[in-house]
Amino acid sequence: MNGEVNLVVAHPLEAKELIEWFELGEVEPRGKYRCYENKKGIALVISGMGVRNAVNAVDWLHGRQSPGFRAWLNVGIAGHPSAAVGQGLLINRIEHRRSGDCFWPPIPDLGLQGCGLVTVDEPETTYEQDAAFDMEAAGFFAQAAGLTTTDLVYVFKIVSDNRENPVDEVNLQRVPELLRNLESAIRKLVDHLRERSAAIADWYGMPAEFESLLRRHRFSATRKAALAQYCRRFCALGMQGRLSEIARVRFRDAASLMTAMRLELASASESGKTSRQGAE
Repeated sequence: MNGEVNLVVAHPLEAKELIEWFELGEVEPRGKYRCYENKKGIALVISGMGVRNAVNAVDWLHGRQSPGFRAWLNVGIAGHPSAAVGQGLLINRIEHRRSGDCFWPPIPDLGLQGCGLVTVDEPETTYEQDAAFDMEAAGFFAQAAGLTTTDLVYVFKIVSDNRENPVDEVNLQRVPELLRNLESAIRKLVDHLRERSAAIADWYGMPAEFESLLRRHRFSATRKAALAQYCRRFCALGMQGRLSEIARVRFRDAASLMTAMRLELASASESGKTSRQGAE
């Protein structure tokens, strides 16, 4: 079983090779963002440059997908003071220069060179820190990590500029070539993430009632996530039978269903608390 992976890139030239490798077709009609996907669980969205665009694109792609344990991978170019142009870097620390926020992506044992990264609002020209520099990773990671487990959120950057080859001399038409030279590394990351997301999805598998309820009512992205959480809670409390009963009830809308589920879980939690107190 292979899991699902969402790829996020800032520029169409960063997407070109990925679309070809994974046989992705553009989703029609076009929405706010250009999006591509295949039937094997891989999707790609082109966010545009900057932290806010990365946040919005992740949220948009998540909103058009059913809830689940998908992996997220940001692939793109970055500057670095001394690393050679074309070097691939698996990011293990992200600092958002403007806010000061820091994030620590996971470090899988895949034989890829690790590196810290600073997300900036404008292209870096002084390369003062010994780190990679980009304009999206902090927003991407913060948003994606809030939608799944952080074990499924990776950032991979390809060095496009350094002190000897400054950013204002970068030829963007070379970007597809830079990615082509790292095809094996990127495929290795995607395969690893598919395996990890499949394993986690299997461990936290959703009951059949979840899909049934999704088909019956219209849910916002926020309510989809809450529904998934409620269904898992019913199962964790040994209330699978009660969940099945609720799934057969005809509720007026998604809000009414969610209220009923919330009250049922609250009642079960209160009963459990009373039972424990009685035993003490």
